[in-house]
Amino acid sequence: MSKRHGQGSAGQGAFRSGPPREQTPLRDNLESIALAILLVLCVRQVVVEAFRIRHGSMAPTLVGEHQEIRCPNCGWSFETGRGMVNRRGEVECLNCGWQWPGAGRADELGLRLQFRSPEWLWNSARGEDGRVITGTAAANRVMRGAARIFVNKFVYQFREPRRWEVTVFVYPRYDARCRECDWRGRVDSLDALCPECGSRQLELRSRNFIKRVVGLPGETVELVDGDVYVNGALARKPPRVQSQLWFHVFDSLFWPEQEVRQVWDLSPHADRWERRDGGARLSLDATGADGPVLAAYAQPITDNYAYDGPGLQGGERTLYPAGRNTVGDCRIRAQVRVPEQQEGAGVVLAIEDGAHRFLCVFAADGSGVELYDRGEFVASGTAAALPADRAVWVALENYDDRVVARLDGQDVLTYEYQGEPGPGHRVRFGGGNARVEWDRIAIDRDVYYANVRRDGTDSPVYELGPDEYFVLGDNSPASSDSRSWRQPGIPRDNFIGRAFLVFWPVHQMQWLVTNREPD
Repeated sequence: MSKRHGQGSAGQGAFRSGPPREQTPLRDNLESIALAILLVLCVRQVVVEAFRIRHGSMAPTLVGEHQEIRCPNCGWSFETGRGMVNRRGEVECLNCGWQWPGAGRADELGLRLQFRSPEWLWNSARGEDGRVITGTAAANRVMRGAARIFVNKFVYQFREPRRWEVTVFVYPRYDARCRECDWRGRVDSLDALCPECGSRQLELRSRNFIKRVVGLPGETVELVDGDVYVNGALARKPPRVQSQLWFHVFDSLFWPEQEVRQVWDLSPHADRWERRDGGARLSLDATGADGPVLAAYAQPITDNYAYDGPGLQGGERTLYPAGRNTVGDCRIRAQVRVPEQQEGAGVVLAIEDGAHRFLCVFAADGSGVELYDRGEFVASGTAAALPADRAVWVALENYDDRVVARLDGQDVLTYEYQGEPGPGHRVRFGGGNARVEWDRIAIDRDVYYANVRRDGTDSPVYELGPDEYFVLGDNSPASSDSRSWRQPGIPRDNFIGRAFLVFWPVHQMQWLVTNREPD
């Protein structure tokens, strides 16, 4: 029995194709690669997936195919969307107002340019007349790739989407074709019937959108003066979210070679101000003055967007002309030095928002920071003394009916108030009984969500169902979002995940912050 059993065992071994194969390095590598690919596919399907931004509705937070343009007059760099410059390639720098035909695919003579490939690497082009264009003149014309992001597809398995998060979802209208009668159009449901023949044999194609969530299920949403109101109350953005929603207005670091438009309004105390480096740096002597001496940024602050360029203002692809709304939610930052410490010396920043006139005084001797509104004291905070031997950063922010003062990046005062309508929309800066050197002044504005309802009703209030969300794009004039859709609410089941990282282009890599505290 044992002999037959041994023969049987040998016989079973005969079915093998020979001796065991050697585990070669090549085989090890191939197995590792196959396992890695399998893991990547599983992660992509369940946890994290990369998406490519196709349009500029979330610009400048997220950009589609675009051009990176450096202004030849002030040196400020900005992005403008694909096809957003006119045929002559004219663009306008929002920082200094300079306009020039330097962003088209043709040169100044209208001759077509042939770019050396890859364009983004060489920044070189040859015209039809043989002339070679390099450097900034060529780089301004190069088409850059769209932003790419990672999306967490797992997070919404454990919690609901939160207000202010950037999310990816399936647009709730589907491109459809009927297999029975070949009808083509759009339907609102995965269970829709063909409107021509009633067939259920529809081929559906979905589209992914990326927007910011601002309204949650069951809420009523209203957009007033660029802010979001939920159930009748202002929905303030958390500071971490707000930090990514400031839009550039002006920065004196990029002072124009030619001052196309007036930058500083130094009246009525122009004799106390000294312009240095053309105006990029300012010196103020406010000693002995009766009250604060203030100057102002001379231009109105509006909801303009560099990404869309002047060629798109009021065009068919916009919901409304960019730049039509004045903005009072602003931020002014400045790098200042008070070389002489004396009693009552202080640096002053001020913001006008509607009927409110906020004036913030940073005491040079470290006795604190004080905030006034229309001349009345409203709040105070503690702050260190302003050193005489070096410049420090001071900042005043006003957004969502909240005022924040900062010294060298640290919050020193926060004040919340009830907004009131009015004509004021300016930022000012100056000092009291002090000599103040201003080495740099930067001005930004808050995102402005305009109310442009297009669902066939006149009501300014959007009502969401028990399973619907309201979404908006950061690039408000050119964003197709809940304001312009027939059905403003996005069903919960349509959400794919939360965008959390911009990983391309590399120089624009950033984390997209989330609201850590759900409503």
